[in-house]
Amino acid sequence: MKIIILLFYSVLFISCTSNETTIEDCTKLNKKYKIKNVLNYRTGERVDKVFCIDKTN
Repeated sequence: MKIIILLFYSVLFISCTSNETTIEDCTKLNKKYKIKNVLNYRTGERVDKVFCIDKTN
């Protein structure tokens, strides 16, 4: 029973990997990008994050 609980929590935390957008991803999608300085809630530090935006805006 303890092993099942341990496996459940392991799968739960493995699925929380970071999926960061890069400048290269935006250019491949033919979109502009904007870099914002946002708060990382896990570490409490401010980090730069890339956001893709449409070229029409």
